[in-house]
Amino acid sequence: MSHFLDVKVVPVEARVMAFTDDVCAVSPASEKEHPPLSSPIQSGSEVATPGINRSTSPSISSVDKDPHVSQNFLARAFERLKIQQHLPMAEQMFAALEAVFQHAAQTQHVELRPRWQERLRQADEDSRRGTRDVEILRWIRTVLDQLRHLDSVDLVHSMNILADGSRDDVNREMVISPEYPPVIIGHLHDNELNNITISVIYNICNNYDRAQHAFRENGLCPALIGLLEDPDFQPGPLLPNICALLDFSSQQTTADFSQYPASSLQTLLQFMQEHKQDLDPSDMLQLISTAKAFLQQPRFQMQLIEQRLVKILLDTIVYSYTYEADGLEAEEELSFLRSSIIQLLSDVSAMTVFADNYPVESLMVDSLIHWLSSPREQMRICSCLMLGNLARSDTVCLNMVRGLRLHERLLQIMRDQTNMQVVYAALGFLRNLALPAENKTMIGTLQSMETISSFWSLNLNTQVQHASVSLLRQLLNGCIGNVRWLLESLSPDTDSPAHEKTHLSLLLLLFGRTDDVSTKVEIGRTVATICRCIATSSQGLPRDSISAILHRLYGMHADIARPLAIMITQSRFPIIRSEGWFALALMARSTEGSAAVSEVLQQMEVFGVLVTTITGQSINGHGSPPSRSTQQRPNTGNTSSGSSGSDTRSEQEREMQAKDRENALVLVNELLKNTGDEVSVIRRSILEDLMRGPQSPEGALELMTRAESEDRAE
Repeated sequence: MSHFLDVKVVPVEARVMAFTDDVCAVSPASEKEHPPLSSPIQSGSEVATPGINRSTSPSISSVDKDPHVSQNFLARAFERLKIQQHLPMAEQMFAALEAVFQHAAQTQHVELRPRWQERLRQADEDSRRGTRDVEILRWIRTVLDQLRHLDSVDLVHSMNILADGSRDDVNREMVISPEYPPVIIGHLHDNELNNITISVIYNICNNYDRAQHAFRENGLCPALIGLLEDPDFQPGPLLPNICALLDFSSQQTTADFSQYPASSLQTLLQFMQEHKQDLDPSDMLQLISTAKAFLQQPRFQMQLIEQRLVKILLDTIVYSYTYEADGLEAEEELSFLRSSIIQLLSDVSAMTVFADNYPVESLMVDSLIHWLSSPREQMRICSCLMLGNLARSDTVCLNMVRGLRLHERLLQIMRDQTNMQVVYAALGFLRNLALPAENKTMIGTLQSMETISSFWSLNLNTQVQHASVSLLRQLLNGCIGNVRWLLESLSPDTDSPAHEKTHLSLLLLLFGRTDDVSTKVEIGRTVATICRCIATSSQGLPRDSISAILHRLYGMHADIARPLAIMITQSRFPIIRSEGWFALALMARSTEGSAAVSEVLQQMEVFGVLVTTITGQSINGHGSPPSRSTQQRPNTGNTSSGSSGSDTRSEQEREMQAKDRENALVLVNELLKNTGDEVSVIRRSILEDLMRGPQSPEGALELMTRAESEDRAE
């Protein structure tokens, strides 16, 4: 987040007079709005965190009573201000400064320039006309320098007044010139003035992009981090201001992060942990946004992991559930806070060094495993994402499945959970666990097939359906046992219509029902995985077993080849197109499979891609050129080489297209051998012509014309 949340600035007339508690009683407004100008948001106000029930913070006061201040003098000065409360903000600022400077001159012998009162009153008049004289601000600065050297309480009073005046747009425009932001930021290191300086910077920058940019580029963020490292600094009521300043000053900066203190991230997170009881969700979210900006830098990523700071973020998620949300808006704010932390943890846990520092036996991983059983949905999501990122080596995955049996917990989550975000995270984690071959048989059971396929018959989120199909494809990859589970009848009752349906039938129904192209392609890849698994398993299984599997595959699923058609007709991913051609060639090797392939070739788009792949010609918009990046020249029979002057395809593209052409030719050859009456005489003659060799553009066009004529006749 690079902007301020919706907060309200306490009205100036309620705060400009908050020098002492006694003087505040002069203004009726101050009785209602006691917080002084050092805090632009009222503690406990509903505008800070709508709907969040938080204990009211102590009353805010940036200035302690000082017995040396002449109460009578200030009271008279503020009586004048009371009369002028209707005036614009800047006029109140100059009038208040006149009163304080007069007091300083009388009690501490501060040297003031000749006619200084006249100059301040002229500034009042200029304010009424909407003009400003920057010279008066420079002179005010010289007076402040004197008060600083004298260690005068009037310096604090003056800074309070300027904090209010800093909210004036014209004044803000003047102080963002190059000479001022570094000077103002420098006061953060002054223990007497840092609280007031924070208010000044906040008022200057609040909802003012140019000021935010000026202070950001002048190193506000590292200066704030340095302030937080000071053990004597107490943020008090300025905590929301600090969070907001850290947020915007850490975003979109061109500053060199090497200039930041080495412990910046650690300081930030420990600050958040120490003050969490005083932070509203919006404040905490701004600190998380700042941490996210830091974590774009590799050295802070390493710091988070190696110094075990991850636990602070996990504890923050747990602590967020102690907030009492009153209403939907508050609940959404808390949910967004947790989601931001979870996204940050997900990114960090995906780093290789994370697994090196947090092995499966670590206490943090043990906590995440317990989170899988938490009634808090976002805690389960966080656990699935982080543990899933850890499950990226065979050793870890085997331990999680065979030792910890986490797959059983994940399958139970998928059965019981109605929140699809939790299900989606569990599906992704389980997919990673299914990568090792040894885990596929333990995860893949008839019960797990039933669980996975339950997401296909409902009108669910397309991402969940895609993830469930992707998990299935991983379980089927190289595991003939899981292919058998997929081909099991939905009902053992032979009299039931469900007995003639399988889990694969449900998958094919999803293919026909969904409009999501990525899900359709993933279903095609799953069918291709089945074909490849059967082909590779045929050498180790009895012939009768393979025949039985093929019979159930093709006999019970007449439309089995349709998902493969979308793989070869898409042109975005060449490798997926190649998977499709390979699977179709494998499918055509059996008589039943050839019938399924022949059925999809009746579609002119699919047949056009076949002609294009074999001939290298795209005809009348049918089919896609083999390469998106280049226009392929006519095929000459030599698919691995060509004229360097006309063929700009890469070597990898030429090799892939040569393999596609080879598989397409195998497909045609198998169709001619295994199909009889399923292929018409005209279509068979076209396939035979394709097998005879290279085609000219005219020859390819003639083939498509014959196919279209047959299609119209039918």
